Amino acid sequence: MTTTKYFYGVGRRKTSTARCKFFAEGEELLITVNKRPMKEFFPDFYAQNIVIALHNMAITTGVVELHVRGGGTSSQSEACRLAITKSLVKKDEGNKVIARMHGYMTTDPRQVLPKKAGFRKARKVEQWSKR
Repeated sequence: MTTTKYFYGVGRRKTSTARCKFFAEGEELLITVNKRPMKEFFPDFYAQNIVIALHNMAITTGVVELHVRGGGTSSQSEACRLAITKSLVKKDEGNKVIARMHGYMTTDPRQVLPKKAGFRKARKVEQWSKR
């Protein structure tokens, strides 16, 4: 598969990073995540997140190769969705309007707050007693 032309996209969410290669040729839609079938890698709820995005953008054929690192299942699936969307926009600029309409082009900037010195967590403090 590496010798044929593909469209590349990168998506990030929290500490997850997903890289997507979308190969346009193929009779049916085949999605692999870290060289495993998507249904095996992601539970149904998170896999649906990706499949619905492809369905909304009218993609029914092709091969999607995803490489994901870091984070948990939820952030990995959202990073994959963003990576796929970016690769589809590179394939056809007309997909950008559809992706924006469904909210797939926006990167969620929220990150975990770092722990502060003297606190238990980022904001959790030991209970204070007056007496």
